Amino acid sequence: MDVSKDVLYSLQLAGKNIVIEDSVYIQLLQGARCSLETTNLTTPGTGTCTSFIIDKQLQDDEKLSDVHEKKALFGLASFLLECAKQNVTLDEIRAVLEESNFSPKRIQHFLDVYHQHKDSIRRNLARISSFEKAQIVDVNWRLDYNIKNSQSDKVNQLSYLVDLHTLHPGESEIKIVSMTCSLEQLQDLVGKLKDAVRCVEKQVSS
Repeated sequence: MDVSKDVLYSLQLAGKNIVIEDSVYIQLLQGARCSLETTNLTTPGTGTCTSFIIDKQLQDDEKLSDVHEKKALFGLASFLLECAKQNVTLDEIRAVLEESNFSPKRIQHFLDVYHQHKDSIRRNLARISSFEKAQIVDVNWRLDYNIKNSQSDKVNQLSYLVDLHTLHPGESEIKIVSMTCSLEQLQDLVGKLKDAVRCVEKQVSS
């Protein structure tokens, strides 16, 4: 998984028993988790989730007087954020923490917190428009033939009713986006979607 050098440095600090005692580590980890579940993780005016904002919010905590504790808290919160954001597996997390010289006990504490609170953190992240868009999981359509409408006696026009079934990250409820279009509009939409697929395939293969 992708983790910045600054986050890795602070994370390694959180794994050092000499610098951060076990009891303090547990408190910092719970504080990091709590901040990600309750904080608005956006840069004002941009809607962008950044480590800078986390850094400012956590390191301004008056309860933390030790500079090492502040940096460790920043590392734990930032890493927990990235894990939830990238939806990584427990094995991937374990590998990073082992490389950061975390003890097995501290690794297990982190994995337990991530496993128990990942969904709620992702729901908080999903409120940020730049995090993840809704995914289309299904499409239903039907063809209607309009004989007439309120403005005219006869219309004799074909129209397509399309329902897009969407699922937002961190949610289980499927929402439906409905639209009506003519044959020409539907053909134009399909053409643009095919162009988008070709563009993605080209980027992947390059």
